[in-house]
Amino acid sequence: MKKQFFCKYNILTAAVAILFFLQNNLTAAPLVLPRPVPLQAETIAHLKHAHANEDSQWQLVVFGFTRCKDVCPTSLGNLYMLIQAAAAENIAMNGTFVSIDPDRDSADALSSYTERFGSDISYLRFEGEELEQFKDNFGVEVVFYTKNAGNMENYQVDHSTTAFLIDPEGRIKVMFDAVKDAASIAELFKEKRELF
Repeated sequence: MKKQFFCKYNILTAAVAILFFLQNNLTAAPLVLPRPVPLQAETIAHLKHAHANEDSQWQLVVFGFTRCKDVCPTSLGNLYMLIQAAAAENIAMNGTFVSIDPDRDSADALSSYTERFGSDISYLRFEGEELEQFKDNFGVEVVFYTKNAGNMENYQVDHSTTAFLIDPEGRIKVMFDAVKDAASIAELFKEKRELF
């Protein structure tokens, strides 16, 4: 069982690494996983909690923070567009924004931030070890610059722009760059109906 977990974790980590290097290329490309990676039960429960009143459906997940000036608003705008594109193809889908900066992202700030991008996008906020474990389940890397005891407000954060498309069974089906790949994912909804 432990060996199987590490195998799945290594596959996911390798896929995230590939996407990280692809982000620097001029042309980005979504990664449709031939064998979807199942998420841990606790992770699935958190994602379902973010959309408690909704039936089982597809979910887009992206990580970021509310003080992000360009990447995160673009990512969430693209998530909104993808949710609309999925609805046009009769695919039930919602989105979840996971804060990587809980020291500055209060629940009120996250609620206000995600509301700007539509009611189908919710948020999750974790702290400490719970956040680290949640990020690890997706292989998300985050770097804080100049954050220290004397600077807890005006530090910079760097993170990957990888987004995850989770199927209704709680498995990562597609990984893509939330900034660059939105149009390609919208095309998947039309051209690869067998995926959905």
